[in-house]
Amino acid sequence: MTEARINPAILSWALERSGIDAPALADKLGTPAARVSSWEAGVRMPTFRQAKRIAELTHIPFGYLYLAEPPEEPLPIVDFRTVGDGPVKPLSTNFRELLNDVLRKQAWFREYRQQQGEPSLDFPGRLDMRIPATTVAANMKRALKITAQDRAESGNWEDYLRLLIGRIEAAGVLVMRSGIVGNNTHRPLSVDEFRGFAIADELAPVIFVNARDAKAAQIFTVIHELAHIWLGASGISNERLGDVAARYSDIERQCNAAAAEFLVSAEELRGRWTPRQDFAAQVRELARMFKVSGIVIGRRAVELRFATWDEFSRFYESERRDWAAAGARRTSGGNAYKTLAVRNSKLLTKAVLESALEGRMLLRDAGSMLGISPAKLRQLADSVYGEK
Repeated sequence: MTEARINPAILSWALERSGIDAPALADKLGTPAARVSSWEAGVRMPTFRQAKRIAELTHIPFGYLYLAEPPEEPLPIVDFRTVGDGPVKPLSTNFRELLNDVLRKQAWFREYRQQQGEPSLDFPGRLDMRIPATTVAANMKRALKITAQDRAESGNWEDYLRLLIGRIEAAGVLVMRSGIVGNNTHRPLSVDEFRGFAIADELAPVIFVNARDAKAAQIFTVIHELAHIWLGASGISNERLGDVAARYSDIERQCNAAAAEFLVSAEELRGRWTPRQDFAAQVRELARMFKVSGIVIGRRAVELRFATWDEFSRFYESERRDWAAAGARRTSGGNAYKTLAVRNSKLLTKAVLESALEGRMLLRDAGSMLGISPAKLRQLADSVYGEK
């Protein structure tokens, strides 16, 4: 068979970008791993059929394999991720495709609001970095009308998360929550790569939350990203509250501080913290009360000098394993229509359904936007509008 004279460097770039290693690619192609390694080294070349399959598996155009060097892929929003002292890994194909899909939906919703004659929202970019995090948190709480009683009346973390998202969407922010790319369960999102991102916009702001994370972690993420919108700073986040070596940008520190104060105010925690009580037991008890993760409570205790960093570090090492496992156990499950509305944002879903069912948008386009067959739009509408 004729060999495809691809650039080995591009093959290596495509594998790293897609998160597929040489053995995994070899398995998918049904060829020895050593052969894939020889392609990367430039010793041998794949056939045209194999090269086309490589392009499909790594989600790049076939012609990219012949480029002299990897193409530049600038991001439309800032990458605020951190991994301590080391450099962050390039964003994966899964993330980039997800971001492009979210941007497409955000652009549609922005145009929809303009056509409806909706005014600009007054809170995106309302505050700036000169404003204390406590003020940012108080401002967000007032806008969402969130109280300690709301939190207490939420039965569990999922209920509280649902309440927060409902209030955020009522304020005009699209909140999308998913653990996969589109509807493809074979393409999970990685919590190690990112936990969420925000698109600050006066007409159509967006928060995306990685649903592969534990519920308690998602609660912190959604408020962290809300702070990004309040500060008018679009960006990608992977807050690492237990990592002492994490070097945050000023904006990430501000958003972390605002989210922490919003969810666990210094005043309330000060009134509930009991000195000399077992650290881990107290943190877990307070985490249930505040509806956040133990990691958030523990970090707040250190910041307020109720505990030492060593106490928190020991707790964090045991807690993070449970936190990661809780996220890994997440499945889509449940009502498929409700899951779809959560992935796309209920606010966006209702806008698309309204446009389609009133004849202002082709059913085909509505189905494509929401990731559902046009024939099932009516069932989706019944599910969304039938919720209490």
